[in-house]
Amino acid sequence: EICNEIISICSKQRQYAGKLRAQKMVKNKRWGELKSSYRNCKVAWISSKRIYDILNPFIHRANKEAGWNFQWDWNEPSQFTIYNKNNFYSWHNDQTTFKKHKNNNFNNKIRKLSLTLQLTEPSEYEGGDLQFKYFDKKTIQISTSQIAKELGSIIVFPSFTWHQVTPIIKGERQALVNWSLGRPFI
Repeated sequence: EICNEIISICSKQRQYAGKLRAQKMVKNKRWGELKSSYRNCKVAWISSKRIYDILNPFIHRANKEAGWNFQWDWNEPSQFTIYNKNNFYSWHNDQTTFKKHKNNNFNNKIRKLSLTLQLTEPSEYEGGDLQFKYFDKKTIQISTSQIAKELGSIIVFPSFTWHQVTPIIKGERQALVNWSLGRPFI
């Protein structure tokens, strides 16, 4: 029921191509070029008190129970993400620093916690696995989250964690992503 409510809120927003901007230097000026080789999906941006009211208790609980105890005090707008056949998001982390921003709640903060909420029944798509990459001594380990496919599942993790969504083979996957901001780590 709550997932349907969130989808209803999100579906009313304008959708954009979800692609990364690759930074290039041109005559000492940076500019972004949209690249679909790293990410290919549709996104919509949502700033909804109702959605924050749903998500924030889970973020606080995960932060405490995992023992991270990261200081955070602001949420970025949530991202409603739609993955169709052959859509994906390759390996990345969510770490971002906001030095100066038009919204003072972002100034001098970093992303500390990332959240993904699964909004699609697992029977409605194939592929689209949420995977995490971590280093175990001298080897790289990749873990596929099985629970992340369950409708309504919420996964909270440190924003510096490397992760990806594998290509969709069939159907459509919808998810809501959110980032919690706080003062930089010392």
